Amino acid sequence: MNQFDQFHSALDLTQVSESVFSFNPDSKYFVGNTPHGGYLMALMHKALVTVLPHSCALNSNIYYLDRTDAAPAELHVEMVRSSRGSSAGQVKLIQGERLTCLFSAICSDFEFMKGHDGLKTPLPDVMNSLDEKKFKVMNYENLKKGYTPSFIQQLDISVYPDHAWWDRGLSVENADARCSAYLELKGGVADGYVLSYLSDILPPVVQNKYGSLGWVPTLSLTTNIRQLPTTSKLFIDGIAKDINKGYFEQDCNIWDLNANLVATSRQLAKILKSEEKISSS
Repeated sequence: MNQFDQFHSALDLTQVSESVFSFNPDSKYFVGNTPHGGYLMALMHKALVTVLPHSCALNSNIYYLDRTDAAPAELHVEMVRSSRGSSAGQVKLIQGERLTCLFSAICSDFEFMKGHDGLKTPLPDVMNSLDEKKFKVMNYENLKKGYTPSFIQQLDISVYPDHAWWDRGLSVENADARCSAYLELKGGVADGYVLSYLSDILPPVVQNKYGSLGWVPTLSLTTNIRQLPTTSKLFIDGIAKDINKGYFEQDCNIWDLNANLVATSRQLAKILKSEEKISSS
């Protein structure tokens, strides 16, 4: 099975009632023993548009309230509003008696949209500063066998060499909290579910400056899907900024290779024991 079809297979939902779905998270899309945040967003995106009359979440927000375990869970969908051109709703991820994630979104259909295009965000210069063949495959096995998260192994991702913190000679002072990379789930052109997943695909890019920081939990993630891509291979640029008491923001832009901006995201995350880890990096 190719990467694209495998991902869609991992989004399999069982409809329990009109607005409740059950699923068993696929361990191929885990970080350690926990489902990846973008994978959970894609599952909740799918549950929502299965109930709502529109096909894609244009703007979505997810709050990671508690740890989601490697165990069956349910998605409870609520429609908040529906009109001809758009609809809105929310999804609760319930595992046992715990609410672990809360997702809300405004949905519509790209195929029926009309309007002016302009003020476009161009691809970053870093993409064209080096041949793609010289980008480095994201793989941490040189640090420790089995260190590469399973979700990273399910797609092709190659990183601009200066952003490959696991395999470079840059000092902390000269490194950027940034990751620019080519992405592809081979076998298909990304749809809305794939874009939800990819909006959180980069491991925390503060590591690209400071090195490994252990588990850096995401607290919230906002994703805007701007249009559907025209190429299967994409380019992502993620930048972290404004660390304050260990909390920081990470912004990502994703383009297709025809220079169309297809998705943007912003997340709030926290470096645990940040004073200790960064001062010793």
